[in-house]
Amino acid sequence: MSNILFLCPTHRDYREIEVLGLHQRHRIRFHDYASLLLEELVAHEPPPSTELADPRDEIRRILACYRGAGIDGVVSTDDYPGSSLAAIVAAQLGLPGVAPAVNLRCQHKYFSRLDQQRFAPQATPAFQLCAQGCPRPPSLPYPVFVKPVKSFFSVGAYRVGSDAEFLRVREKSDLGAAFFDPFATLLKEYTGLDFGARTIVEDLLQGFQVTVEGYAQNGNVHVIGVVDSIMFPNTLSFQRFEYPSSLAPAVQRRMADIARAVIAGIGFDHGLLNIEMMYDPDRDSIHIIEINPRMASQFADLYEKVDGTNTYEVLFDLALGKSPVVRHRQGAHRYAASCVLRTFENAFVARVPDAEEIAQLHARYPDVRVEVLATAGRRLSQEMQDGGSYRYGIVNIGGRDRDDVLATFERCRADLRFVLERVDARPDPPFLKVASA
Repeated sequence: MSNILFLCPTHRDYREIEVLGLHQRHRIRFHDYASLLLEELVAHEPPPSTELADPRDEIRRILACYRGAGIDGVVSTDDYPGSSLAAIVAAQLGLPGVAPAVNLRCQHKYFSRLDQQRFAPQATPAFQLCAQGCPRPPSLPYPVFVKPVKSFFSVGAYRVGSDAEFLRVREKSDLGAAFFDPFATLLKEYTGLDFGARTIVEDLLQGFQVTVEGYAQNGNVHVIGVVDSIMFPNTLSFQRFEYPSSLAPAVQRRMADIARAVIAGIGFDHGLLNIEMMYDPDRDSIHIIEINPRMASQFADLYEKVDGTNTYEVLFDLALGKSPVVRHRQGAHRYAASCVLRTFENAFVARVPDAEEIAQLHARYPDVRVEVLATAGRRLSQEMQDGGSYRYGIVNIGGRDRDDVLATFERCRADLRFVLERVDARPDPPFLKVASA
């Protein structure tokens, strides 16, 4: 059995490890650092005070604990700080992994745009840094897209159509020093780059959004699949993610070519990645939204349902230096979707589904995956959310087609007895630090 060090594990990680039996094939050691706290820092109602250990001190602690412990591979699915820590620790232990400098440049939206511009200029939108107090860059006419140079899950990202809106949004997109500082410290330590301005302004991309996921190993880039992103109308909030993509095969091949050019160009190797892209059918153009130097763990079982390969298996193989076996269209279903339980009004969470209810749901639908993102006794705004809505759960489902899956989703929604109450009907709850549900 191999020894795997799993950094910043999530509830989803524990679930997939159990479902796939990975703990029976590997000795897995889990180690966390600030992943939940960093999520809480970007909630609409962040905790009143925070103390984050210097990430360099944490890396030294990890190495002191696990160097000499026979670790064979280091993994993380966490966006921030997990993927960076995994890259750094793997490099220090002489194990396969993405180079730390490459990982960190991918995560910094501005430096990543510079790399994209170099290796795929036709797929890179116009962009510019915007320091606090500076007006909108005149070279980028409205509408524009404003976002933090480091974030996750669309936190702090906004469409902007006027000067007044720009001034208001720019402040909201600054997620604060407590959130940015650990990343800035690692960026300086492993790339020599200063963090710089905290906000980036870009051309507003329009069209059909997807995620292209794949992996790189020994200099070769392999695409696993393309997942469609379906938004709630007139919002930036995800309604569900669908696999396989409905885009024409020729468009998907062009996206794969762009991904290969950029990933090979920046020297990304020995790891999973996903690239969000936008296809504009009116212009027949493809643009990169962002590069994420990690697997899209929310989609792991979508590939399993349709193709027969769960990307957690790919993650472990890459960490051990093995060549993954990725199957295609050998799963139990023709279609799969990750459906988001979401509301557009803040609410007090009076009740979430209990373990027995979820077990009963699994008995009816054995390969459905359920995630509870809300915490009873708290407001939704005390959890990490995007700028305009509130997630409280995720249900991943496989089926014959979209209609079949959406019908199952509605049955699951009814059976998962969340109780959300108006915020003004409840007193202010205390801020509670809790683990992911």
